[in-house]
Amino acid sequence: MSTVLLDPPGPVRTLRTGESDLQRGFHAWGDLVTDTCGPLRVYRTEPGHFEGAIATGTFGTVQLAEVQAGPHAVERTALLATKAATAPLYLVCVLDGEVRVRQGDLTAVARPGNLFCYDSSLPFSLWMRQPIHMVTVKFDHQLVDLRAGAEHPLRAATWSGTEGASVLLADLLRSAARNMSRLDPAIADHLGSSVASLVGAVCSEKLGEAVPDPVLARRALLHRIKTFARARLGCSELSPRLLARTHKISLRYLQLLFQDEDSSPALWIRNERLRRCRDDLSDPRTAHLTVAGIAERWGLDSASHFSKLFRERYGVAPREWRRQSAARGLP
Repeated sequence: MSTVLLDPPGPVRTLRTGESDLQRGFHAWGDLVTDTCGPLRVYRTEPGHFEGAIATGTFGTVQLAEVQAGPHAVERTALLATKAATAPLYLVCVLDGEVRVRQGDLTAVARPGNLFCYDSSLPFSLWMRQPIHMVTVKFDHQLVDLRAGAEHPLRAATWSGTEGASVLLADLLRSAARNMSRLDPAIADHLGSSVASLVGAVCSEKLGEAVPDPVLARRALLHRIKTFARARLGCSELSPRLLARTHKISLRYLQLLFQDEDSSPALWIRNERLRRCRDDLSDPRTAHLTVAGIAERWGLDSASHFSKLFRERYGVAPREWRRQSAARGLP
């Protein structure tokens, strides 16, 4: 049996290889990596004693992990990709060491201070030929309006970590790595929201770079529009006309962009607001807010209209959803 040590249960779970012989220690690491990330092939890249640790925590819609380990490599083949129960995107900040990431015909190298991204729904490999210390953000494709299994500019993508939104995200992830195990659970969702917003902004930069494929260009523009809108869902002034004017496109072209997803700008805004309201109604940390207060918080000023929309969307009234969530112990 491999030796695996677990810290006491809490918001952040730490798993690490224990004191063991060389072979068992690396087998333990392989177990930890596959338990955390799904089916992978894990290789040694250098001889000698091996130790590693992974601290993971879920914060809102994202999962953070701090990884410290000796030299090694991980690979997800095409066959293993089909066996993965979930296959999210990963955006990683390298704190120490070097990572070479490869997806398809794309290869990138990330060094301390750099960020890189890869898509675990597609075959990939990560090579770390020296001890590595990094922080990863695991998030759904939906956050950046991409589809699992499709090629896109975030495969093997890198950022310097010193420009634009990437510097803010890199700083936040460094701080999270230092303090993750000591965070008050009450602010976990706030951290998650901040990380998710910055991940969206950083990915927008990459998706917004000039691309020859018109389909990818439209998808990138739509992602930038959605990122802008998600940050302003609480503003009652948010509207399709505001989105079109801000992004210097016609209202008709905005409608065509959303039509690609069998939706419309107004319907998407409404559903995003209802989803945020649903999440708040399920969360015991917002139990002090009235139903009307939650609706107003997300830009829906009329309580009666909100109740009607919520029932149409989720099949029950907002108060009943809150009652059922409390009975089930959600979230």
